[in-house]
Amino acid sequence: MFHSPATAVADESPRITRINLLTVLLVAGVFAGYSLLHVPVPGVNEPHYLCKARATWDSNWCANDFFLKSASAHSVFFYAVGYFTQFWSLTTVAIAGRILSSVVLGWGWTALAAVFRLSRMATVAAAAVLAGIALTGNLSGEWILGGFESKVPSWGLGFAGMACWLNLVNSAFAAIWHRLLKTGLLLGLSTVVHPVVGAWFLIAISLSELALLYEPIRKQIEPGIAGRSWKSVGSRLVLLNGTALVAALPGIVPALQVVAGSSLNDWDRATANRIQVFMRLSHHLDPSRFPPSAWIHSLFLLIVIGYCSWQICKDGQQLVLRRHLLLLCSAIVIAVTGIAIGAHNGPVLHLPHWSWRAFLLKFYPFRLIDTLLPVTVAFTVTMLVTKSLANHPDRLSPTLRRFAGAILVVTVLAAAYGLRRDSPNGYPGEHYSEWKNACAWIRDNTPPDSLFVTPREAVGFKWYSERAEFVAYKDCPQDGAGILEWRQRLRDLGWMRPLQLQRSLKPSDLIWMQGQMQMTHLITRDHVVAGQDPIYENSLWRIYDVP
Repeated sequence: MFHSPATAVADESPRITRINLLTVLLVAGVFAGYSLLHVPVPGVNEPHYLCKARATWDSNWCANDFFLKSASAHSVFFYAVGYFTQFWSLTTVAIAGRILSSVVLGWGWTALAAVFRLSRMATVAAAAVLAGIALTGNLSGEWILGGFESKVPSWGLGFAGMACWLNLVNSAFAAIWHRLLKTGLLLGLSTVVHPVVGAWFLIAISLSELALLYEPIRKQIEPGIAGRSWKSVGSRLVLLNGTALVAALPGIVPALQVVAGSSLNDWDRATANRIQVFMRLSHHLDPSRFPPSAWIHSLFLLIVIGYCSWQICKDGQQLVLRRHLLLLCSAIVIAVTGIAIGAHNGPVLHLPHWSWRAFLLKFYPFRLIDTLLPVTVAFTVTMLVTKSLANHPDRLSPTLRRFAGAILVVTVLAAAYGLRRDSPNGYPGEHYSEWKNACAWIRDNTPPDSLFVTPREAVGFKWYSERAEFVAYKDCPQDGAGILEWRQRLRDLGWMRPLQLQRSLKPSDLIWMQGQMQMTHLITRDHVVAGQDPIYENSLWRIYDVP
């Protein structure tokens, strides 16, 4: 809750209020409720992450699957979560993971709200605003609330580290070093869980520390502190980054092995990066592929932030918010750099230095801004409303404020449920139901070591059938050699295209595929095999045994 101007000095005191457990649980309830209501299990990435986690502990599960044997950049997450897949179903792990990661996220969110001096109800309302914004879209496809994967708890740890850094405003000398150490530790743990999320937080905070060397910026954010020197800033950055690096070693070592451990030549490594950035993950990494609506959405969020921040800060208060806005500007600098690197109109291979562009873009330069924009909107909107109510207490009684906040939370959760899809995009409900029926039959009636050729529209095949796939478009490895092999396997399946119109295969085609791919079964809805009956068939899908 905001206080009156008379208490402005106390409002800027350099301490984080004690984080209330009930507030954490309420915020976690909003986040978990959004996740479970809006995104059915499994979410879009849960088969990708949780199947890999299970295979990390059980090498015999889907033993012939190409993707599950590829290098892992999230080893800590896979080892930690994979243990529970040995005695819980994937669905149970997904639901438990969503709830627990929502608690971590709620803890980080509550730490941020404590720095901004928000009351319990305002903290929960801000979480509901974030959930509401999540329903409207984003720039590069990044999300915080959804399924269970490593980045969700990583964002929670990152928010907590961010709160420690924001709380450096007007701190005493000893407290500065203690909080820098704590910030580095939390960001290091965030990097352990998800190397990209934690690393971008660390880079943005380091850029913000350097920006405070510039006198006009420093006077706006630290008006009561003498000018900084390069030596003092260097010491702060060494402590911050050194602590984070040591804490992050369990996560960044396997990630660096994936990035740099390939024995490929320079051309093949560059080609793998190009495939990853400009083909498979272009919706996340190639700014030229972001739709106009995404740019408009982000611009609108920036306008809201600008208006709310001006209204909040115009009386000279809220140094913490100004520090937060400096961090947001650092994220914008990172994103603008990504736009300059990746923007193009023609073929990628015609871009000057395309190999370096692909290498740099693979580190998700738009991820941080895609998160900080809605986070900043949620807090500034809530802070402005809270300030207005504090200045005019007669407008709304405390009971009505709590009631209004509860209505906001219920409205967001109801909207999330109303927009819920029970099947993936492009899958009519009855098609998806028949797909799951076919996968259930496979799980119960085929040998565990079977290897399936699945269609491009296969979704969660390993999750539902517990059988290996020759290749899946969704499950692209992250190491260079694995990416090239993934593309080659997709090309091997090009035999479907010439036969697409006639929709008929000869038994010799299956024999050729078996020799080429070592497959044991084929699942399709577009083809029939002349002279051979499927071993399973429903209204859409046919399964053939390959001798």
